[in-house]
Amino acid sequence: MAGPSRCHLLVIFLLQVTLNAFATLTLEGPANVKDCERQFTEKCGIEVGNGIFNNGFLSDDCCRDLVKLGKPCHDTFLNTSLAARHPSANKAQTLAKGEKIWTECVAIDNSDKHETKPVKECLEKFPPTCGEQIEKSIYQGTVVTDACCRDLVSWGKSCHDIIAERNHDVRHPSVNKAQALASSRKVWNLCAAISRSPASFPLN
Repeated sequence: MAGPSRCHLLVIFLLQVTLNAFATLTLEGPANVKDCERQFTEKCGIEVGNGIFNNGFLSDDCCRDLVKLGKPCHDTFLNTSLAARHPSANKAQTLAKGEKIWTECVAIDNSDKHETKPVKECLEKFPPTCGEQIEKSIYQGTVVTDACCRDLVSWGKSCHDIIAERNHDVRHPSVNKAQALASSRKVWNLCAAISRSPASFPLN
């Protein structure tokens, strides 16, 4: 009986290589995801996911943690979430949004090395939750609570202006700067009016 031809052996060899490669990817994929998850907090994972899929806010701290985690893990999280949790999402738009968030986070991480003393002092004095509200109000038109308005006015106009300009340059460079700063002034004026109103203060 004649043995297998060289062509037949080549086909078997290529098939075996393909199956082995597939098995390796299947085994390593989840392990890579788990390795990434172990190095990233659930809070920041939720922030990144909301930032990509729901246009949510991503804090500076989570941006720094994401950059520290690395681009491969960011891409792994994005592709896994896209396939498992958001299969109906537009893939091209989602990947572009993920890339945009990564670029912004790298800019934030890099800015830490060059932050001026006034910027650092202002950032240290203001509650992050209120900072998120104010930034979203400037760029998305959302409402700032009376409590955060009072904190903002207590923080001071100079710090508000310093951080508004910093956030534009670092986090929202594609937005028209004049419009962003005009929106920032509008938020300040509204909060200043709220802080002067007796109704904005809690009753004892």
